[in-house]
Amino acid sequence: MTRFVKFVAVILCTLGWTVVAQPGTSEEMPDRLRLGVVVAADETARERVEPFRLAMEDIVDLPVDLFLLDTLGDAIESIVQGKIDYVRLSPSAYAAAHRICACVEPLVTAGPDDFPARFYAILVSRRGTQNTSLEDLRGTRLAVGNKHAVAAYRVPLANLAADGVNARAHFQTLVEVQNPVEGLRALLDGRVQASLAWSSLAGEAKNGFTAGTLNDYYVSGAKGFNDLEIVWRSPPIPYSAHAVAMKLPDALKRRLRAGLMDLRREAPDAYLAIEPDLPGGFEPVVHADYRPVLRTYEDEYAKVLARE
Repeated sequence: MTRFVKFVAVILCTLGWTVVAQPGTSEEMPDRLRLGVVVAADETARERVEPFRLAMEDIVDLPVDLFLLDTLGDAIESIVQGKIDYVRLSPSAYAAAHRICACVEPLVTAGPDDFPARFYAILVSRRGTQNTSLEDLRGTRLAVGNKHAVAAYRVPLANLAADGVNARAHFQTLVEVQNPVEGLRALLDGRVQASLAWSSLAGEAKNGFTAGTLNDYYVSGAKGFNDLEIVWRSPPIPYSAHAVAMKLPDALKRRLRAGLMDLRREAPDAYLAIEPDLPGGFEPVVHADYRPVLRTYEDEYAKVLARE
């Protein structure tokens, strides 16, 4: 959850944080669809994603050209500059692209299982005799991730501020930890009184839910799990954003969304070619679903996110 913002900062600085007016939707069907896929160092990427490219051709009834992109930063730049029509982005990358040009639109997100395809930033404290509130934690020490951490810094601080809680003023100090699990260790050994983390909040709470920091801590077998309590949660956040250029015809976007929704059932190999780590299938999303992450790029919350 923490690696995707570094390149975003570079892209936003490179393009001067320029916010471009939202383009209109074209009703003219394109001759072909340009598909961008982020491959990092995967030398077999073209062969791996070929089943998805072929499935896309069946869905849109158009030739689909594949563009391999090294990083999510390249993906943002390509969709913003109109070099591609479709790309899978992280939630933070989608928010960054929208901040630059307001020219992208999400169609679907993928999930890790059959639960809703959403995760949450959470604030965790030690369980007391009564439920702990944010007010009870005023003046205490809060464990946070580094300034690039999406779920352990940027999203919770921005959304706490949206709820009326400026973490910098509310807590005595923000203590940077190596990762969210280390934050829970710091909480349990008394170095801090609260810690930021993330969770699917799906499945059994007694097992730390299906995924996230609590689940990681539960699976590790470390002591103190039952002493942990969730005090605050962000709004739900989609795991990914299969996004398109907003200027594409609405009819084509509807065709894409419908085809993607059926992809796991109709062509599971094609689905796993693009979402190997989130095998639960696609769900429809709209721009507003990314509001918790969009806030992290809004001027209103820049001060609370700035490192002192």
